[in-house]
Order: sequence, then C-alpha cells, then structure tokens
Amino acid sequence: MVKKKLVEELINDGANILKELDRRSFPVEAMFWIHLADQDYWRLVIASPLVAAQGGVSTYRKLGEILRALELAGITLEDISLLDPNSQDFVAQVSLVSASGRLAAGAAWLEFEEGVVYRWTGAAVTGELTCGIPLSKINETWQDERRILNLPALLISLDGRRVTLRFHPQHGPLGGIENMKFNFKNAVQRAYPACRIDWL
Repeated sequence: MVKKKLVEELINDGANILKELDRRSFPVEAMFWIHLADQDYWRLVIASPLVAAQGGVSTYRKLGEILRALELAGITLEDISLLDPNSQDFVAQVSLVSASGRLAAGAAWLEFEEGVVYRWTGAAVTGELTCGIPLSKINETWQDERRILNLPALLISLDGRRVTLRFHPQHGPLGGIENMKFNFKNAVQRAYPACRIDWL
C-alpha cells in the first residue's frame, strides 16, 4: 500500500520493526522513512549488509518472516526498500533526508520534512549486567547522568541482562559510542553499587 502521508502509527511501526530486527540479530546499519516527492509517497529504507552478503531476494524473505510475526498498523513488505549500505542509491537517499529541515525528535527517532530517521549508523556497544535492573530504571539513571555531565542521548535496549547502547539519531551519524562505556558504567554503579557491567 502506498503511503501518501506518514502518520504516527506508521512511525511507531518503524520503531517496532527496528527493535525486532535488533532482537533477532538482523544487522541494520541505518533505517529511515523517506518522502519520495516525485511520486508523492513514503518508503521505509533499511540498509543492511545482508543485501550484499546474501542477496536481495534472500534478505527480503528473512524480513518478510519477521514482519509476519509483528502486529503492524499498515506497513507491508511492499513499503520497504532493503539496500546495501555501500550502494549509491542508499547514499543518495541519506543525503536527501539529512539535507531537509529538521522538525522534531521523538523518543526513538528524528523527524525531518523529507524523512524520519531511526538510525544513522549501526555503531553500538553491548555489555552484560551482573544484576537485574528494569529498562525504565536504566533509562532514568542515564537521564540523571546526562543532566549532570551534559552527555548525549542514548537509545538503550535490554535483553535479559544484556544491555546495548546506541546514540539517539538526534545526534546525527555521531561516532565514538565506545566513549560512552565509562560514563554508563559509572552511572549504573552510582545508582546500583552492587551492580557491574562487563562489556562484550
């Protein structure tokens, strides 16, 4: 189904798709909605190294299996472009989005006039917590640390005790996620003195 207007439900669907792709270890280097003005519709672009490594057909098949397991407001496989992150098509579409005016930052995305970005880069760090802390408390702990030290916003995911950190897309394709390990570890240990994180 062609999307002529990107509504909140579809933006949320995109965030849920990315969360599920990460959970299933489907590598995503970048992901965003883009408005194709000449055709007046929106497409969800997913850049994955699987496209080059395993071919487009195989990668679309894997993505289709994942989408069937999700309850989505209206995104279908026909709304998605799977691209090699090194392709000229991908580079051109990223340039189009990043050159348009920024509108707002959501909880897990950055909205532009011509796109909604969930991820600019696949850079992440992962560690194992030695204690069980709910994700909501981890996020609160990081927000407190950010306010004190003026640190960047992170998207934090938790699978059991395995925690993964990425920069929020509001910071653009920012490098240096490895530098967040020290501050994140300190924040967790200040809030939960008996808890450690072992980086993987």
